[in-house]
Amino acid sequence: MRCTAFCLVAAWAAASAAASANIDVAGQSEFHGGVLLPRQQGRVNLQAFTGALGGAKAPAITNSGDPQRPFEVDGDTFTDFESASNRACDNQKNVCADIANNGTGSFTVGDCDQQNQQCKSAASSAATKTFPPPVLVSSNDQFDIFCDA
Repeated sequence: MRCTAFCLVAAWAAASAAASANIDVAGQSEFHGGVLLPRQQGRVNLQAFTGALGGAKAPAITNSGDPQRPFEVDGDTFTDFESASNRACDNQKNVCADIANNGTGSFTVGDCDQQNQQCKSAASSAATKTFPPPVLVSSNDQFDIFCDA
């Protein structure tokens, strides 16, 4: 009887600890106030285009956290900036065209096509096409502490 009660309490404690430990898919986590939380990745946006016909902005180009496919647009990942920026511009064009076709905007799909070309031009001449590397902010005998820019 004592073992059963002890085992139940131990199982409850282990389940509580597991529920409070939230580790992301890449296994990156932070210890925060006694609880493991997912690592907060800095969301640097490499999107250079700011035009937005009908309020449809070009989606952000952010770091996916995957070194093999580091560029992310609307949940899709890419190996290079050019592919990611083309997808972002095309996604913006699709939203813009939907607005034009629904008659809720005072522009045509042709205007969306023109904006798509402007978006891709801005991407090809963007000053920043890579994500900044993490910066070593501190170190001791056991740990190197990095800060994502």
